Amino acid sequence: MILTITLPGEETGTPQVIALTEQDLRALPALSYDTTTIWTTGKQRFTGVPLFTLLEHFDIEAAKLELQAVNDYSIALPVDEITPDAPIVAYERNNKPMKLRDKGPLWLIYDYDSNADYRTETIFSRSIWQLDRITAIR
Repeated sequence: MILTITLPGEETGTPQVIALTEQDLRALPALSYDTTTIWTTGKQRFTGVPLFTLLEHFDIEAAKLELQAVNDYSIALPVDEITPDAPIVAYERNNKPMKLRDKGPLWLIYDYDSNADYRTETIFSRSIWQLDRITAIR
C-alpha cells in the first residue's frame, strides 16, 4: 500500500479505511504540471491524481483533510480550497516514480508557476512530501 485514506465511521463509529497501491492511483485520471518548486532546481514535471478527483472517485465528503507523511509531519487542508486542477497527489517526477529519499513516493504538488496564489507560505507548508495517509474530517 502506498496511501491510506481514513473516513469517519457512519453509523457504527468505526472508521472506514481505503488502502491504495500505486497501480490504484495510476488507474485514476492523471494531471501533469511543469513547474518550479522551492525544494528542487529548475523546472520539474510532476504527474499524479488531482486530489479533487481522488475525493470524487471515492465519494469522500469532508470539511477538511489531514494529510500525514511517513515521518508523521501533518498538515490540515480545507476541502473547499481543493479545485479540480490543484493540488495533485504526484507519483512521478520527471516521468519517473519518486523514491522515499527523493520526497516520494507521493508528494502533494501545486502548479506553483501558474498562479501567484500558489507561491505563499500557506501553500508551501501544505506541499507535503512522503505522503502516506489522508484522514477525512467532517
